[in-house]
Amino acid sequence: MPSSHGTRRKSRSILTKSNKITGISYLLIEYKPGDKVVIDIDPSEHNTMPHRRFQGKVGVIEHVGRRIVRVVVVFGSKPKYLQTKLNHIRPIVV
Repeated sequence: MPSSHGTRRKSRSILTKSNKITGISYLLIEYKPGDKVVIDIDPSEHNTMPHRRFQGKVGVIEHVGRRIVRVVVVFGSKPKYLQTKLNHIRPIVV
């Protein structure tokens, strides 16, 4: 049987949802360009889901749209640009 090399491969523990109930309070957070955020993938939303290699990485918001934010994550020595919805990011608590 050939092994699959899809984008969700080896991600059983990363992309599983916990039993605690999550609300929609992430919609109330106001983001501005320059804010630092943590990529925290919500596995129940498949659209605009970042790749699993970005789980837990810190990025800087570059652009804020109506539904989507563009986040710059420095991965190695290269900047990677992610366009994702608000439920896949959370602000850094200082």
